[in-house]
Amino acid sequence: MCDILNSPCKICGADLPLHLGDYDTAREEVECYCEKHIPTINCRSFCLTDDDIDPEYYKPGNPIDFPKGYKMAIRALTENARENKDKNYPNVFADWTFEDV
Repeated sequence: MCDILNSPCKICGADLPLHLGDYDTAREEVECYCEKHIPTINCRSFCLTDDDIDPEYYKPGNPIDFPKGYKMAIRALTENARENKDKNYPNVFADWTFEDV
């Protein structure tokens, strides 16, 4: 099982869809950042590479669109979260690339 949630951007509070795999990482072990606030160090940055986004994330009132090219980041705050970083990613049902910075 996985923990699926909307996690707020640490800076502006925008809802970001997050997948934490197998409940191996607790919610308080990571921080999320929208594309406007991605840190330049100590995070994994994701870039969506296709437009096949689940329409659930286009709900009316959702302040963020998740088109091809959208970026977000996840920062691991604990050693456990760093060890499980490959299980933690955007929950958008789209392909992406990532970069550890």
